Amino acid sequence: MEKPVPEGLPGDNETREPLARPSFNVTRISEGFAFGHGNISAQEEDPEILALVDDTIHNSPDILVPVDKTDDGQKLEDDGCSDGRKATLVFTAKEVFKRSLNRAKVFGGAVAMTAATLIGLGKAHGKSLNMVFEKAKDTLVEKGINFGGHTDEHAHGEDSGCGAIDRAPEAMVASLKYEGPIRGVISVLEDDTTGLDEVFANFRRYVSSDTSTQPAYSGRKVMDGIVAAGKVVKKLGGEHRERRIILNKVRDHTVNQKLIRLVTGERAQVFAVDIWRLEDIAIKSYPDQPAIQRKALLSELVYTLAVAAVLTKGDLPVDMIQESSKQGV
Repeated sequence: MEKPVPEGLPGDNETREPLARPSFNVTRISEGFAFGHGNISAQEEDPEILALVDDTIHNSPDILVPVDKTDDGQKLEDDGCSDGRKATLVFTAKEVFKRSLNRAKVFGGAVAMTAATLIGLGKAHGKSLNMVFEKAKDTLVEKGINFGGHTDEHAHGEDSGCGAIDRAPEAMVASLKYEGPIRGVISVLEDDTTGLDEVFANFRRYVSSDTSTQPAYSGRKVMDGIVAAGKVVKKLGGEHRERRIILNKVRDHTVNQKLIRLVTGERAQVFAVDIWRLEDIAIKSYPDQPAIQRKALLSELVYTLAVAAVLTKGDLPVDMIQESSKQGV
């Protein structure tokens, strides 16, 4: 029943009617965030492979793909994680799917990003991390925001298989340990950082709160909640080989991570973050509240960069993809 999901199956997005390509530019915004203590490094690969990755990112028109549609023509409104590995199984609590579709990507999916907004907006004080993630899931359901997640073939014990979820406690600490450089990166990504001081104050308050009487955090419980909500979860296979981070601002498109795996013969992968998806989560969570939406987005960016810090050594070059007409805006 649970058969692997090879990419490129007949009926996958390769055979669908091609859409008009957006005009976009790719810009290298950093040779590495220069902060982080994780295991994933850009240095652990042959320079020729890294050059091929860069050439593909900067010169291939196929580096972006449209978010896929369902069989009835509706655009996928859920999301997945930034993880660059391939899916071997796609499922819900009741069904196993024949193929893996392209959907928006943010670290940990919308549940993790919504948890970050609750912390950054000061709505998580006194709650354990598992309670915060549970509240995040309930908030998404209440607001009608679809979401998804991923596990992997190595998951065991209390781990879900998603680093952005499993290492949430470390990311909380990293958000403060690397506060200075995280602020610097956010100032490059966003022209308006109004409210960032308040966001960091709330992260600081949450991290410094007494958690000695709270139950131990479990990423598996978070994933169990996502599955129980009937959401699409992908099981990813293989080892982490991410060598670049790509930030995408082209709406309704996402990074073609499969392309990087294909051109490098599975030697390299890339992390992908759809910034427009972060914006949508903030806007839909707090409609008609622009000031709160702004702080929610900044909270998501803080958590995104903190996760990057706990997963990587900070030496992965970072590229930004924007619509050509929006360059310099």
